[in-house]
Amino acid sequence: MVDANMNRETARNFLKGLEQHFGKNINPSAVRQFVSDTKGSNYEFDFVNAFMLPSVSEYLWQSLTREEAVEAFLAESKDAKTKKRLTSGTPVGAKVHPFTKVLGVSAKGLVEMWWGTGKNKSNPLSRSCPDWAFRPPCKHKVVFECKLFRKGGMDAAKSELVRSIYQCFHYLGQPKVAPSDTHAAWDYDYACLVAYDASGSRSLVEAWKCVDPKVEKACWNASNIFVMVLSAPS
Repeated sequence: MVDANMNRETARNFLKGLEQHFGKNINPSAVRQFVSDTKGSNYEFDFVNAFMLPSVSEYLWQSLTREEAVEAFLAESKDAKTKKRLTSGTPVGAKVHPFTKVLGVSAKGLVEMWWGTGKNKSNPLSRSCPDWAFRPPCKHKVVFECKLFRKGGMDAAKSELVRSIYQCFHYLGQPKVAPSDTHAAWDYDYACLVAYDASGSRSLVEAWKCVDPKVEKACWNASNIFVMVLSAPS
């Protein structure tokens, strides 16, 4: 039990260090410019590729060699793998599931999905693909979900936090799966939400600050979910 508690504390400190690293190395002015310039539906994917993944690699380099960091780092972005040589593969799940990561799907929605009576009749299952993940030789096996909060007030921010933390919970609820020829192992001990508040009003930051402290503690103590909410300095 002592070893398990020590490992958890080490993992928490490791993720806290990553949070501090992001705060020091992600340029808020560049993020604001990115939000202003970027249109379309892939803005979050582009944000992760442009800002988060390079910074993640730099953090891994503090404890691993460059080669080890690449092996440990899985990411959804193909550009990070083929152009920047930061990652060794994708964290896409090896198995498909009858449930999705979307919070609030009704029983009717699942009926339509499972029995093929909805819009997407040919695909009754879903496959998880988080934004990035850490595997050995990193000491901590962590799956990450990243969100860019561009606009919205307090109600929108609270809803975004609930949806995003639930997605982390969904990832950790999936059983572990050994690696195959086409997929890395699905074998994570922790999940981490990385949410960047680019709203200008700091709604996401303030929403997380005023959440019931019991909820914040339980995310880590009961669910192994580390939450980091980043923003430009006020």
